[in-house]
Amino acid sequence: MIRTSFFAATISICFMSSWVTAADIVSPAVAPMTLGGIINQESDDTLAFTPDRTTVFFDRSNGPHKTIMVSHRIHGHWSPPQAASFSGQWFDQDPVVAPDGSFLLFNSDRPVSADSKPLVQNYFAGGPGPGSNLWRVERKGDHWGDPVWLSATINSDVFIDFASLAADGTLYFMRWDAPQKSMHLWRSKYERGSYLAPEFVTLGDPAESIHDPAVAPDQSFIVFDSGKSKVKGGLGRLCIAFRQGDHWGTPIDLGDGLNDDLPWGSHLDPDGHTIYFTGKSGIQRFSIAPWLNAHRQ
Repeated sequence: MIRTSFFAATISICFMSSWVTAADIVSPAVAPMTLGGIINQESDDTLAFTPDRTTVFFDRSNGPHKTIMVSHRIHGHWSPPQAASFSGQWFDQDPVVAPDGSFLLFNSDRPVSADSKPLVQNYFAGGPGPGSNLWRVERKGDHWGDPVWLSATINSDVFIDFASLAADGTLYFMRWDAPQKSMHLWRSKYERGSYLAPEFVTLGDPAESIHDPAVAPDQSFIVFDSGKSKVKGGLGRLCIAFRQGDHWGTPIDLGDGLNDDLPWGSHLDPDGHTIYFTGKSGIQRFSIAPWLNAHRQ
C-alpha cells in the first residue's frame, strides 16, 4: 500500500482486554518469508495465497510503480515471479484472494472507465499521489479473467484501499476520513450478487485511525493496524479484536516482539492462525495461535 506519512501524532496503543494481559501471552517469534528466494525483501509486499497454497500473489515496487506478481509452487519449488495477467501498466497493489479461491481483489489507480484518467489523491504529506479503487478478478480454470471495477457503492472516493474478505462475501476495506485526517474501516455485506451500503467498523475508539484489515473467514476475529505514529508512513501497532455478538471486543495489542518490526499490510494464511505482514525487515510471518487459543478458553 502507499506508505506516505499521514501526519505527525503520538503512537496510540491498543488496550488489553480484561481477560488477557501481556504477561499471559508468550509472543511467538517473527520469521522471514523467502519462498525459496523468490521474495525481494526490499521491494515486495502483501503476500496472498490461494487456499491450496500452490499460488501466491504479492505486489512489487519499482521506483514509483507497483505491479502485482504471481508465482506457482511446482514440484515443491516456487516459480520465478511474473507480472499477473491483469497487472503491469498501473499502480496495482494489495492483492487478496477470496477464502474459496474463486476470485481476488486488488487496489489500483487505473482509470475506472475508458474515457477517464488514472486516479489521483492529495490526502497525505508529500503532495499528490496514486489514488486507489478496488477491482475484482474472477478465476477461470487455471487462469484469471479481466479486472472489473467493484462499483460506486464501494469505490465512493479516490482512495478506497486494502480489502479483506469473509467467507460469506462480506468485504472490509479502508477509506480516508478527511475531516478527522484518519483512516477508518468499513464493511459491506454481499447479497444477491451486489455489495450493500458500507457500514462503519468500530474497533476500540471510533476516532482512532485504523489500517489494513485481515478478517477471519467466519468474521470471528480481525487483525489490523491501530493508531498513528511518526514512523512507517503514519501507521500504528498491530492488534487483534474478537467478535462479541453484534460488535467487536476491545482491541488487544500483539506485543512489542511483533510491533518492534513496524508491521503493516497483514494477510491471513489459509491455515487461519498465521499472518503475513511487511515490516522494516521485509515480509514476515507470525502466529496468532496463542491469542486465538486464549480466547477459546
